[in-house]
Amino acid sequence: MPLPPALAAKLSKRGIITPKQKPEQIKKQDFKGLSTCPNKSNVYHECNYWCETHWKGVPTPDPKYVRNMQKLLVKFPLPNNWTEIFDKGVGRYYYWNMENDLVSWLPPKHPKSVKCQSAAKLRENRLKMKEREERLEREKDKDKDKDRDRDRERESEEEDRTHRNKHSDRRDRDRERDDRRHRRDDRHRGKKSRRDEIDPMDPAAYSDVPQGTWSDGLESNKTRADNTASGVLYQQRPYPAPGEVLAANKEKSKKK
Repeated sequence: MPLPPALAAKLSKRGIITPKQKPEQIKKQDFKGLSTCPNKSNVYHECNYWCETHWKGVPTPDPKYVRNMQKLLVKFPLPNNWTEIFDKGVGRYYYWNMENDLVSWLPPKHPKSVKCQSAAKLRENRLKMKEREERLEREKDKDKDKDRDRDRERESEEEDRTHRNKHSDRRDRDRERDDRRHRRDDRHRGKKSRRDEIDPMDPAAYSDVPQGTWSDGLESNKTRADNTASGVLYQQRPYPAPGEVLAANKEKSKKK
């Protein structure tokens, strides 16, 4: 809902709101040039401040020239679609076709009459062509800049890719080296832990021989009782069979 005009004026005066500014109207370019400039018939001439201050023009045509032109129009009358316009810049009349926008310095029916487009129309076409060429040049420059930026991005991506590949190869090598070191440490740690669990007096604790049992290295006595054992080993010694005891006693009696 819009604010009342009085309230909007107070708020804008205090700087709380900014009044809406009317959009600036683009001044339409005048290709006809200054009416009092004698050079406006030149297609490559553009009227400026110097033309406004120096060229005053011819306000009224010369009477002698007017009489000659009237005689000429009596001999070569103007068609219905042509009109006569006085040019203050050169002080002469020219003729304009209102249908196809052609002009001529002589009446159109005169044998030496040259009908062509006006200087304003030719100037407009030339400037439009010039603007079009400049726009095409700017677009070409933009395309070149885009291509250059695309090439730079592609080169930077390739550099980043090669940089990443180098770092990835280095990381792979470091990872492999760390894995080998961990495996070696695991093996060493396993051996160390295994040896820590073995009795220090066991040869397996300080050599590569397999770990044995408590009875490895003891003399086996399967035929007779162990008479050298004492203590706890005496209770665990193997006893001979009863037949072996009788046979041993019989041999002792024979020897006696």
